[in-house]
Amino acid sequence: MIIELLRHGEPVGGRRYRGNQDDPLSEKGWQQMLDSTQGKSWDYIASSSLSRCSAFAQHLSDTQNIPLAVFDELIELGFGAWQGKTASEIGQHRVDRFKSDPLKHRPEGAENLVDFQARVLSAFDEIIQNNANKTILIVAHAGVIRVIKSHLHNLALEKMFTIEVKSAACERFEI
Repeated sequence: MIIELLRHGEPVGGRRYRGNQDDPLSEKGWQQMLDSTQGKSWDYIASSSLSRCSAFAQHLSDTQNIPLAVFDELIELGFGAWQGKTASEIGQHRVDRFKSDPLKHRPEGAENLVDFQARVLSAFDEIIQNNANKTILIVAHAGVIRVIKSHLHNLALEKMFTIEVKSAACERFEI
């Protein structure tokens, strides 16, 4: 089975901790995703329900006639008090502390990381169980992709922020 993980491109407003805030793609973000997927095709597409993922996933589904399923479980980690803020607004030292130990230093009001992992992996398991022997594209967010990659590489949850996930990056895995 082939799985490709596609992070959404740049949203309107640029880089910030959006979490489960539903900001659409910017023109640049849309173009980033078009460039990243050019010449590729899949048998099945799964997407986060947030518009910065689902609008592009719907476009691929429509233009390539590929079945699409949208999952609320694939929305980004809720960042609580950090929602909508840039790293400089939050304070880089606070961001660094969170990334070094996200289980102990999560933002105020943020979603519990263990619960987030369980939510994402529940959807991931459903996707792969229902689409055996297919080439699957999952369109999601950096946090969701980190959880899936951590799972695939048997990496501890608290190390997930050591994984870099660039805007509109499309990575392929054989499982």
